[in-house]
Amino acid sequence: MTRFGYHASHEQHPPSVLLEYVRLAEDAGFDGVLGADHFHPWLDENGHSGAVWSWLGAAMQA
Repeated sequence: MTRFGYHASHEQHPPSVLLEYVRLAEDAGFDGVLGADHFHPWLDENGHSGAVWSWLGAAMQA
């Protein structure tokens, strides 16, 4: 069975906005949430990543 997850891109959106996106993904039927444990931006144009492990705990409570 195919499962679909939502990737929460911490370099592109603030943590509070990503929590809302996770709620929307859950409502839309996504099976899980993924996030990168990457402390530095991939590119100079990207923002800085939030603390993904702390954020995932908040996302699971949302």
